[in-house]
Amino acid sequence: MANEKYYCPDCLNELEEESGCGSVSYFCNTCKKLVSRSKMLSKNERTEGKEKE
Repeated sequence: MANEKYYCPDCLNELEEESGCGSVSYFCNTCKKLVSRSKMLSKNERTEGKEKE
């Protein structure tokens, strides 16, 4: 994933990308949990989420 940033669906903070043994995981340091690829937000989705609040 070419330097694209992803965000937590719960707190909207940036996710940390962890890779090892050929797999990539996304971790939210704020919520202290792993976030599945299907639930993480792109920059555009994050912006839309903040506008709805």
